[in-house]
Amino acid sequence: MGMIQAKIADVDDLQARRISVTENRLRQDLSAIESIEATIDIIDVEMGKDPWYLTVGKTPLERVYQLLSKLDFIRRSKERGSVVLETDKDLSHKYVGQVELIFKNLPKPLKWRSFLLNDLILLTDIPSNVQSASVKHDLAASFR
Repeated sequence: MGMIQAKIADVDDLQARRISVTENRLRQDLSAIESIEATIDIIDVEMGKDPWYLTVGKTPLERVYQLLSKLDFIRRSKERGSVVLETDKDLSHKYVGQVELIFKNLPKPLKWRSFLLNDLILLTDIPSNVQSASVKHDLAASFR
């Protein structure tokens, strides 16, 4: 019988989910789509106690996409000099720093706007049957 190393931790559900998704994200053999899904799970866990965040979508993908899209829309509006609603300014002020910190602390750090524009599109704009086939045939790595 072989021995394995194990670490026992007394954690709540949120911490257990965070540990699990972080370990999955660190696996070397993740396809691009699996890596994106793991990143979505990490963001969803980190944001999961925020009441507003929980109302913006039914699934982790919907919530993460809505959050990042909204922050990007507000950023672009400011850059164009458009009028930005006070509620949007508050939302941006509240979440941008938090989102940047989450992305900075990922096992493989990313910029949130890059993730929104280059990665999430694989899950939001490509049909699920194409995603499944690409993972099955290990084609997803070529998306990156």
